[in-house]
Amino acid sequence: MVNSKTDVEAQAGREEIPHDHLYKVTGLSSSNLEKLAQEPEADFETAIAATGYGRFNIALMLCTLPAFWSAVSVTSSTSYIFTRAQCDMQLRLLDMGTVNAITYGGMISSAMVWGFLSDTLGRRRILIWGFLGAGLTEISAAMSQSFTMLLITRFMSGFLFNGPFAVLISYLAELHRTELRARVILLTSLFYTFANTTLPLLAWAILTQDWEFALFGNKFVIHSWNLFLLATALVPLITGITFVVLPESPKFLMSRGRNEEALKVFRSIYALNSRQPAENYTITRLVEEKSEQQGRGMEALKGGCAQLAPLFKPPHIMWLVLICFIHSGCMFGSNTLRLWYPQLAAMIGSDGTVSLCSAIAPPTTDAVDEACTPIKTDMLTYLQSAIVGAGSVLTYGIGGALVNSCGKKLVAATCGLISAVVVVLMPLIGDGAFAVVAMMTAALAFTSLLGASLSSICVDLFPTSLRVMALATFLMTGRLGTVSGTVIFPALIDYGCWPPFITIALVLGVCGIACFLVPNTTLKKLE
Repeated sequence: MVNSKTDVEAQAGREEIPHDHLYKVTGLSSSNLEKLAQEPEADFETAIAATGYGRFNIALMLCTLPAFWSAVSVTSSTSYIFTRAQCDMQLRLLDMGTVNAITYGGMISSAMVWGFLSDTLGRRRILIWGFLGAGLTEISAAMSQSFTMLLITRFMSGFLFNGPFAVLISYLAELHRTELRARVILLTSLFYTFANTTLPLLAWAILTQDWEFALFGNKFVIHSWNLFLLATALVPLITGITFVVLPESPKFLMSRGRNEEALKVFRSIYALNSRQPAENYTITRLVEEKSEQQGRGMEALKGGCAQLAPLFKPPHIMWLVLICFIHSGCMFGSNTLRLWYPQLAAMIGSDGTVSLCSAIAPPTTDAVDEACTPIKTDMLTYLQSAIVGAGSVLTYGIGGALVNSCGKKLVAATCGLISAVVVVLMPLIGDGAFAVVAMMTAALAFTSLLGASLSSICVDLFPTSLRVMALATFLMTGRLGTVSGTVIFPALIDYGCWPPFITIALVLGVCGIACFLVPNTTLKKLE
């Protein structure tokens, strides 16, 4: 009798809400709702792991290839044109450093804006419009006829490019499961290697030609270096178009309370990877991280400032300051060497007889000879730059294999210390083109792996709602290091061969030691 009474009461409770009302509101019958209620809610890590690994992930990696190529071309293309543009624009050594630095200045000025927008409005939209805008600005830079115009357009290019590239790293992390995340971010850095290898080859194909086209009665002249910049400007445009076919980050959607949209993304990824119908995806419910009303439109913008406030309070502020300090020093060394190497290679020459110190020892003057003669370059000069760019392949491969077993911070600290030793040895054994190429290749390989490891650590340290803002700040401080390095380097050359290299080595050594203070985030789940 007791059991019978209980059954009757349970049945009465179930019939309190009419079936037709439940169906109108949810689209599901009461029996289906009961079945759904018994299924556990899956968090992001469970949901992304259930999608597997396959065609979608491979296609995603291929789509990011032009994005990383764009990162190199936007920041490095001007470093290759100085041998030809030096006479056309009457550039001094300090002017060259200013042009290299101004792109990063634009990136610094827009870091906080892009970080806020991407954390409130979404990843995909920023990726598409940011890359397209940067590409159009790069085309304007390619048409430059004066030093002033080149500076302005390069600044705007950096301003527009900073946003989508900061989003890109977070976007990649949010589309891979925990055990693949660090490796993917490290291995995508191989795309930097591809870009650093192909960019000097493109420079060789175009800059060694004596092309010159006069338009509008010689008022508008297109040189070979203009055509080189135009060729590199096409890559950001291709990147923006490519991201049109990719989905929004499901982790971002979940953080905005848009679980139904996130579930659709998970199902589409599962269908591509498993080649099974999307309905076979085992996850049917996601953890409610935020209400959908809070995650859309003006509500998202109004809550943005309050949401980002924890980033600048304990405990996040301590780790943000530390990792930004290390990254600033890393980029001080890495990008200064990378951006100045094409000019140093041209000064050393390809015959292998001039040492590094003898090439840069002659003091520079502010005055520019009226009978300016461009530095002669040949295929071997650019081939040296290509070899330096390709040198990171082995290092990234080893780093990707060791990162989960040894830990990211140990890999980062080791790379920082080794690169410091290599840089300080450059003036000693940099005798001839071959020795300089070998030393520069090793230094850039280790500093690049250091930067990639720091990026992966930064992704893991901060929750989704703060991640892109943290990455934007992280990249901004790195670019501050680049700006200071590219300007300080030519100034230190005036004091001799040793000061610039000792300065870079000291900074990298301090960064390597500081990496031991970073928390261990290996295999840490995204928050």
